[in-house]
Amino acid sequence: MAARPKTPAEDRRRRTRRVHERSRIALFDVFRQSFEDHDARKGSSAIAEADGSSTAELSSRSNARRIGVDEQTLRMHVQDHLATLMNTIRLDAAVDLADAPNVKQSVVNYGFPDLSSLTIKELNSRDMLQTIRSALEDHEPRLVPGSLAVRMDTIEGNAQARVAVHLTADLIADPADVAVEFSADVDTGSGKVILHKSRS
Repeated sequence: MAARPKTPAEDRRRRTRRVHERSRIALFDVFRQSFEDHDARKGSSAIAEADGSSTAELSSRSNARRIGVDEQTLRMHVQDHLATLMNTIRLDAAVDLADAPNVKQSVVNYGFPDLSSLTIKELNSRDMLQTIRSALEDHEPRLVPGSLAVRMDTIEGNAQARVAVHLTADLIADPADVAVEFSADVDTGSGKVILHKSRS
C-alpha cells in the first residue's frame, strides 16, 4: 500500500520531531526482546581497541533503547500491542466515567469497548467507529496523529456473528513514517478479536 502524500504541515511536524520520538520502542518490548534473546544470561564482554584499551559491548536491550528497531520489528511490536489492546475490555464498559474525563483517556481505561453484546448494526455505527479510533489513538502513541482510518465490514457468509475491522495508519519511524494496514475479525458472540498480520 503506497503511503499517502504528506501535506506541508505534516512535513513540518515530521522535520521537527526529535530523534528519540522517531525511533520509538516500548520499554516492555525491550525487556521482552531481552528475554527472548536470553540477554540477561550472557556475561558482559569487551571489545579490544587498537590502542590497547577496551570498550564494553552493548547488550541487545541497550542497542534497542539507543537506536530503536528496524521497520519489520516495529510492525511486529505494534501488531502485538494492538492485539492486546483490542482484546482487553476497557474500564468504562463497566463503570461510568462521565465525571472523570482524565481517567477516561488514561491508561486506567486501557482497552476496547465490550463488543460481545453489540449487534452488527451497532458495530457499524459512526459512534462505535469513533470510539475504536479514540482507543487506538489514546493507547498507541506510535501512530502518527491524524493518519488513522477505521472501517468495519460484515464477513460474507456469516453476517450474524462476525465483522471485520480494517485499520490503516502511519507509524512514527526513522527516517520516514511507515504506512501500515491491519485487519481483524471480531466474534460478536464472545467479543474476541483476532488481528491478522499487517500489510505494507
